[in-house]
Amino acid sequence: MNLSEARRRTAERLRASGLESPAREAELLLLDAAGISRSFLVAHPFFSLEDAAVRKLSEMTARRCAGEPLQYILGSWEFYGRPLHVAPGVLIPRSDTEVLVEQALSSLPHEGRFLDWGTGSGCIPLALLAERPDLSAVAVDANPRALGLSWRNLKKYGLLSRCLLWHSRNPEDIPVRDEELDLVVSNPPYIPSSRLSSLPGEVRKEPLSALDGGEDGFCWYRELFRWAPSKLRHGGRLLFEIGDGEQGGHLAEIAPSCLIFTGIFHDMSRKPRAVSWLRV
Repeated sequence: MNLSEARRRTAERLRASGLESPAREAELLLLDAAGISRSFLVAHPFFSLEDAAVRKLSEMTARRCAGEPLQYILGSWEFYGRPLHVAPGVLIPRSDTEVLVEQALSSLPHEGRFLDWGTGSGCIPLALLAERPDLSAVAVDANPRALGLSWRNLKKYGLLSRCLLWHSRNPEDIPVRDEELDLVVSNPPYIPSSRLSSLPGEVRKEPLSALDGGEDGFCWYRELFRWAPSKLRHGGRLLFEIGDGEQGGHLAEIAPSCLIFTGIFHDMSRKPRAVSWLRV
């Protein structure tokens, strides 16, 4: 079987399973199974696949047709221009979250220090530290698997020396002094518990602990509103990812008085995706 035929057959299988982007996903699976680049695929469409690569592609395609997230199958996904390790049991980094990186980069001072709460794969601190060699970070998660994956990703890019990884289920035990931070950033669980069962099956294969925001979706926002202000320097910022504009408006209403609301920011799809406050 040559590359062109393998891509076509894989796309047909994915399309029959009802996936939205079968051609694109077929190409990504083929590139990984064959261990080739896209430029090689374009230049050599009739190159013959080895039997081992055909078997691997078939197995990967079956997993995808069964609803396993593409990112878990590939074991890697790009965030802010850098491929990161991804793995089952840890939230998949998404391009929507890149708006947090953009806003953080524009607000962090020279030699700033920030904390990422619920770091998951470590995508946010990795992007910020890679873009700004003057920064240092604390990356916190309650999931040991997430911290292990964050360690792998930060090590891959030589950033471990500037980032403290901390396992915590309660912000109170994070080793950060009062007024130590210039930024607290977080993509917390924000889906109301009652809505979890209605999520697409593929999303439900990600860890529910990274999705479940409690009864109304605001559980962890409230916790961070309580904890973060005292850890921020005056003039520091609190930056959250949100699910929609209505959620952002409600957060502006429940924020403590020591924080000044500074705006809602949109992702590449023009959807409200982040909200920010200034510590006064």
